[in-house]
Amino acid sequence: MEEVLLKKSLGKGLGSLIRSNDTNYINKKNPNSKTEVYISDIVPNKNQPRKNFNNESLLDLAESIKVNGILQPIAVREIGNNKYEIIAGERRWRAAQKAQLSKIPIIIYQATDKKTLELGIMENVQREDLNPIDEALAIKELQDIYNFSQDEIIKLTGKKRTTLINILRILELPGPVQQLIVQGRISRGHGIALLSIKDEEKIIKTAKEIITKDLSVRKIEKLAQEANNVDSNVRDASPDIYLENLSKRMEDKLGSKIKIKGNSNSGRIEIEYKSLEELNKIFGSLK
Repeated sequence: MEEVLLKKSLGKGLGSLIRSNDTNYINKKNPNSKTEVYISDIVPNKNQPRKNFNNESLLDLAESIKVNGILQPIAVREIGNNKYEIIAGERRWRAAQKAQLSKIPIIIYQATDKKTLELGIMENVQREDLNPIDEALAIKELQDIYNFSQDEIIKLTGKKRTTLINILRILELPGPVQQLIVQGRISRGHGIALLSIKDEEKIIKTAKEIITKDLSVRKIEKLAQEANNVDSNVRDASPDIYLENLSKRMEDKLGSKIKIKGNSNSGRIEIEYKSLEELNKIFGSLK
């Protein structure tokens, strides 16, 4: 049975995160040594959760690498022909290229595709390096491709259940709004607030207003509530032809003014009378 106990910090290196009884699942190949390989022999992980790398941040890291070198080896797995696929550390690998290094230190692991994705998510999510859309897509991939349960994802990421639900809800936003979140122009909080708006066009329009008017999350929540109240009032004001016809038929039968309040699913009927005689007549008609 596969059992992996995962800590929440990667600051001490990937090796401190992993403890497994199944050496075929994930395991250091050379646990007591670091290996240096040519940077050209390393390829990025096609399932890397992070899809966007900030170029300015990479340049800063490259300058640090020029001075201090790569302090934490990149975790990789062998893929044949003396090539290695990155498990964790793609940002360092990219920065090393900008720093014009020819070789970089690595630690070789044996890891399944599933475990490689897990560790990629851990490195980014636990450091909060992923943008909200990439994070949601990575977690969705765990569910859809690798059949992770919600409890397994909670254990892996350390996220609360409500947080996990909100992370995935962000994917319900229209594509243009998701792109604004990827670009960092609006926040995850803005995105969650926008989901309260029921009309897609209004969501996109309001998302743009967040940028132009510098609107807060609380302001968006208020705008969403107002928009939904307006929509609700418009729906309530719309005549229900069936109820109108029914009230007229009842008026003809009872000889009194009838008001039906509500809709076809629920509501109440008000019968108007102006004297005890009219009330008794209505009562008689209902027998």
